[in-house]
Amino acid sequence: MAKAAGLAMEFYFQGYDLSGDIASIENMGSPRTTLPITGINKSAMERVYGKIDAVLAFTSWFNDAAGQQHLALRGLPTTDVDVLVALRGGAKGSSAGFIGDGKQPDLSHSRGVDGSLTAKGNMLANGKAWEYGTILLAKATISGTGNSTSEDNSGSSSAGLAGIIHLTAFSGTNYTATIQDSTNNICFCSLKAFAQITAVNKSERVTVSGTVNRYLRVNHAGSFTSVDVVVATRRGESTDKEGY
Repeated sequence: MAKAAGLAMEFYFQGYDLSGDIASIENMGSPRTTLPITGINKSAMERVYGKIDAVLAFTSWFNDAAGQQHLALRGLPTTDVDVLVALRGGAKGSSAGFIGDGKQPDLSHSRGVDGSLTAKGNMLANGKAWEYGTILLAKATISGTGNSTSEDNSGSSSAGLAGIIHLTAFSGTNYTATIQDSTNNICFCSLKAFAQITAVNKSERVTVSGTVNRYLRVNHAGSFTSVDVVVATRRGESTDKEGY
């Protein structure tokens, strides 16, 4: 990895690929509250960390075509939603940020004097911080059962893992994606399965605790003709504020 511009990013919202409709991302981060605990015997402020949050603010171009911006965002869903942002393009192993269990409280439209029609949206966390990981499965059309190419993480880790899936196209009866791990890139075991999917525009965040072996891949199972799917993961670290 090296310094890079924010070109060719991808944006997935609740199982919709809105990459071509997002004009800009104004804020994406995890602010953390600091609590002052200064004693009278100190000449400078003392602080401890409080609650951690996650925020996302973006501007999108109006697009009312099927599966695009207006259809995906207009409902202001009362249930939690999932977002995945590929920060350096959606290639396997590239950097990604994602959140599960977030609220979409607003979608505000604006018509510019130049005739443009845009909408500003935002998300606020619901008990989760932003997680920065990598793309395990680049968006691809999967046309049969089998396994993705594995990812080599150079070693195992012991603080769990979070994963997120967005399914943007679906043809068939059912589809199940399972994150698998391996110590030797030969024998793989199921680490965590996403819920079975039976319709298009679905997403889910999952977590697993404990040891995660060096190699990861995605197993595709079910009765389907084709699916378009992207998966990202983030390994936990011993220094995390909250564990998996």
